[in-house]
Parts: sequence; structure tokens; C-alpha cells
Amino acid sequence: MKAALGMIIKSVDSEKELMNFILNASMFGHKLDCVIVAYTHNLSLGVKEKISELIPFHTVDTKNPHYCIEKMRHHGVPDDQAKILCECPVNTDRGLIPYGFNRNLVVMEAILRGIDTLFFVDSDVYPTVLKQKPNGAALEKVDFFGAHLAHLNNGSDATTGEYSGYNILPPCKFDGMDDLLDGVQKSCMKQYWQTSEAHRSLVFQPDNANAVPSNKILGGNSAIKLSSFAKLPPFFSSQYIVDDEMFFSRGEDTVLGLEIKKSGIVCTDVGIYPMHDTYKDFPTEPNLKSDRNTQERFYYACTGWVGRNPFLNYLLGNDLKATRERQRKSLEKGLNALSKYSSNPKFKKVLRNFDVSWDNTDRYISEYERTREAWSVFTERLGL
Repeated sequence: MKAALGMIIKSVDSEKELMNFILNASMFGHKLDCVIVAYTHNLSLGVKEKISELIPFHTVDTKNPHYCIEKMRHHGVPDDQAKILCECPVNTDRGLIPYGFNRNLVVMEAILRGIDTLFFVDSDVYPTVLKQKPNGAALEKVDFFGAHLAHLNNGSDATTGEYSGYNILPPCKFDGMDDLLDGVQKSCMKQYWQTSEAHRSLVFQPDNANAVPSNKILGGNSAIKLSSFAKLPPFFSSQYIVDDEMFFSRGEDTVLGLEIKKSGIVCTDVGIYPMHDTYKDFPTEPNLKSDRNTQERFYYACTGWVGRNPFLNYLLGNDLKATRERQRKSLEKGLNALSKYSSNPKFKKVLRNFDVSWDNTDRYISEYERTREAWSVFTERLGL
């Protein structure tokens, strides 16, 4: 069984992100056959040479994925279907690529190169876990690949897990928190966020985390037998434009999670929480009240959630009109409260994003149906 490490990243200008996992695999005696990275900006040939000295290294230019296009033709995938899967759906001059499209390029490259199992990590995730200690917190090395392989070799088709580190909901306290979560469709996090002043939004690796069945898969901490894509749809997320700025939807792995539940694919949460540097300056605590970097990160998280939700509610079969009206009322209250709490009026702009995203619901659905149809042709021609 051939295994690959996959990652999406803006620029391949440092070997650190990949080397952390390559060395982790070597340390615990696991063999990776190659590394596959989709990049959107620049590729340092020096970095590529350093990594290639240790392991075969395949890079995918998201603006022009030569290998994918060439091999699809070789396997008889019609050009119009290959175009849907391989041509970036947005103007790449903006330098931004939708998350779902990005991930699919790595998956397709892996399938076309005969890979059986793909480990997916994100560039801000590390093969260490944050543990709570009597004197504070400490990072510990963990057998990342072994944790996933234990279940992949024992009947699981896919594996995943949560993250340790700071949650995307930073510690804070203000009236309107519940309204905001209702508005971005994260009501399940109300109790967690309301108690964030106590736990400081830090997530630790549990001492006795047990593996459990899961329908939720996190793209930055996952592994999947690629034959599973015979039953599964591709990753999917879209984008929308507000005042000439492009915004990307979050939750490109949400579609997979919903379909895993329907398809009979066996997915296991392995109980390993690799460190996620959510705000990119760990261990500094995010401060939503006064720190502009924290506010920017959270602002784009909110724009991503409202970008995701119209399509998500379509998949869930919810009443779209009623959901939109209910969420908008809650979101407006929550954003006004957040803007006051943070002294940052920019948060109020998210309401405009909400409206534009919902106005694009039909386009999201159409894009997904076209992508899924092309994906079915691709997986069929590849014999998955």
C-alpha cells in the first residue's frame, strides 16, 4: 500500500512545515512513498531540492496542474470534465484559491500517481500535541502516522481527529455572543464560548482519549484510503465577492462528513489532537477585545462561516428562506455587540457578506453539481 503526505500551502518557501511530518514518520518507523503539495503562489527550487533529497516530492501549481490534466487525458477523462476539476474557478490574479479546489488537486494527483492512502495535514498543524501539565502547558511529540494507521489497517476507510491549541473562538465575554453564534450557525459552541474566560479557549490533548466512530472529518488532520472516493464526493467550497474583495467559504470538508454518514464509509476519530497554531503566534493568547491580528483572523472566520452556510443548509434539506431570515436577525445583533466589544466597526461588514453569500446560493449548488458529476467521471475512469 503506497502512502503519501498531502498539504495545501500558499508558497513553498520553507521546508519546515513538511519536514516536521517527514521526520515524524521516520522517527516512528513509518514509510511515506511521496509528498504532494498544491501551492498557489511561489515554489522555491531550493526547498524542493532539500525535500527531494529525503523523499519524492511532487508539487502542483494550482494555476496550471500539468500532471493532472495530462494523466486525465491518458485515462480517458473527457476534456470538459477535466476542465471542471483542474481549471481554477476564480481569477488567479487575486492570488487566492478556493479551499475545496485546492484540496481536490492534491487528492487527484495522489490518485493519478497510484497512491493508496493519503495523509492530509495543514501548514499550521504540527505532529505534536499540547498537554496540560502541573506547571502549565507543554508540547509533546506524538506518533501522528501510527495513530491513523492503527485504524486504517484495522478496517477504517478514513481517520481524523481534533486539534489542540487555541480554538478559533477566542476567550472573551460580551452580550450578544449567543446571537453571533446563531448567526454563523455554530450554536453548538455556545456553552464552550460562554465559559471561555475560564478555559481561555485552549484545547489540550486528553490523557485518555479513545478512538470513536465519526462522521466529521477535519481536512488538516486526516487520512483516507483513496478507493473510498468511489463512494464519496470531492471536497467542495465556493467563493463570493463583496466590494471587489474575494471571500472564501469555510467547511470544504463538511460535504465529505455528510456523505460519509450516508455511504457506509468507516471513519474513525483516532483521538490524537495535533497542535494547530490557529492565530499563528502561539503561545500568545488571542485577544479579541483589543488585538487587531486576532480581530482580523476572527473576521475572516466569520466571513467564511456565512459563506459556507447557504450551501450547508441546502445539503441539510433545511428551509432556506426561513433559515436565512432567522440567522440574519441573530447575526445583526451579534455583530453589533461584537463591534462594540472590540471597538472595531469592521465586524458589522459581515452582515453584507451574509447577504451576498445567500444571494449566491443557486450558484453554489450549480457549481457543486457540476463538480460532483465531473468527479464521478474521474473516479470511474480511474477504476476506483
